[in-house]
Formats: sequence, C-alpha cells, structure tokens
Amino acid sequence: MRLLLSLLLCGSPLLLSAQNLHGRILRTDSAAAPVPFASVGVKDKAAGTVADAQGRFRFPYSPELSATDSVIVTAVGFRPARLLLGQLRQPAVTIRLQAQPQVLRGVTVRHRQLQPQVLGRTGTGGIAHWGVNSIVKDSVRRREMLGSEFGTFITSPRNCYVDDFNVYVQHNPFRQVRLRLVFYAVRDKRPAELLLPQDIQLVLTDQQQGWVKVDLRPYNLQFSKGQKVVVALQWLDAVGVTPNYQSFDVPAAFPTPLHLVYTRNKSQDEWKFYRGRPSLYLNVQSWK
Repeated sequence: MRLLLSLLLCGSPLLLSAQNLHGRILRTDSAAAPVPFASVGVKDKAAGTVADAQGRFRFPYSPELSATDSVIVTAVGFRPARLLLGQLRQPAVTIRLQAQPQVLRGVTVRHRQLQPQVLGRTGTGGIAHWGVNSIVKDSVRRREMLGSEFGTFITSPRNCYVDDFNVYVQHNPFRQVRLRLVFYAVRDKRPAELLLPQDIQLVLTDQQQGWVKVDLRPYNLQFSKGQKVVVALQWLDAVGVTPNYQSFDVPAAFPTPLHLVYTRNKSQDEWKFYRGRPSLYLNVQSWK
C-alpha cells in the first residue's frame, strides 16, 4: 500500500504507461470552437500527434517519456501553449489557444520585367521515399505518423514572387489524405520561424496521384535574392485502409550531395537531415 501511494504521489511513468494521453484544443475567444488539426508535440522527442477536425487528440505514452516533459501545442495563426505531460493524465483536459494578430501583407505591384523560373526538382523518380504505410486491420502505424514532417532547402538566385507549389505523389492508397504546407525561414542551418501566418492545407481525395499544385499567389509570398527557405509538408490525416503494405509516398533522388532533405517524426522532435532531393518545386516570377 505504501509503494502504491508513493507511485501516485510521484506521477510515476509506470502509471502513465497504462494509458493514452488525450485532450481537446479550443480557442480562447469562443466557448466551444475547436482548433482543428493543431499539432501536439513533446519537446525534443518523437512523441505527439495532430488533433482532429474537432480539436480532439490522443497519443500513447511511451517509455522514454516522463510526467515532467514539456508538451507544446501549436497551430498556424495561434500563440503556442505549453503544459506538462503529466497534466494530460487528467480527465477532460482542455487546452486553450489564443489567436495571434496577423499583420496583413500589403498588395505589391509586380515588377514589369518578370521572368518565369522553377525552384526545386521536377523529376518524378528516386529511390528514397517519404510517406505512410497502411496495414489492414491495424491503423496504429498510420496514427503514429500524425504530425510527421519533411522538407527541403530552396534558395532563390534572384528576387521573386511565388506563383505555386507542386509536389509529386507516386503512390496514394487512401480515400483522403490531408497535408499541411509550411514555409520556414532558416537559422543556423535549421528550419526556424514560419514565413506565412495562414494555414495552407492540401486535401487529396480518391487515391489522387501525380503532380499536385497549390496556388500561392493570394499569399503574396516573396523571396529576396539569395534567401534560403525550407518548404515542408506535414502529415495531418488519412482516411481508408488498404491491403498489405501499400503506402502513400513522395519520391526523392538519393543521394544528392548538394541538396538536403529535413525530416522529423513529430512537431517538436529534433530535425534530421539526409542528402536527397524530393520531387517538389515552386513556380516563381523573378527579376534582377
């Protein structure tokens, strides 16, 4: 009895391991409005998930976690929230996110002497892949990928406006796939702050494959000459099961000594990099 009482008071990982960690993410400016597809991550660890469309989330406890680990909840357009992992043991945990004021980007009159240019890789082959496996009667692997992310460095040799983003999907066995497109500034050779305050999502339906385009002209995204950015995709959701080990994947040329692919398993995990070049690119209009 004394041993059991000590474990209860200390918040032992042994107790946490017997349960899933869960909660709901809502806006501070509304009594019940959810923050859909917010990212939930344990700082510096490959643990966490993505909330569903109603702001609800759930992820399993793993042995490398402890009750004192920091959990960070983020969503584009909101201020991050922090709490201790042990707090997620409580029933009906609600996390409130405060909307972050957005500075509207001014409408820019485009330079008259613009030239079309492609930044990135237009090839569709490659021996490396990023994606998610689907196993019939077992959706654990698919759930574990929620929040995973990969991206690549892109540097503009000239000043430019960004017209659109394109990614090549080689395989897609799902009825629906939801991805988030993000642009990071680069600090100390790592992805840093977000460059756009808007939440840009791609929804692929009916096993859509091939090139997928996102029109970025409404966001007035501009790069200066020599500016290095990271273009990344985050896995948010998938609907449907498939037989065997069919997978959703984006191909990449590998190895490529002059290009890097960055990946992380969850939203607060450490970035890892590999010598590769994924099949994604930007169409831009550049000028000197």
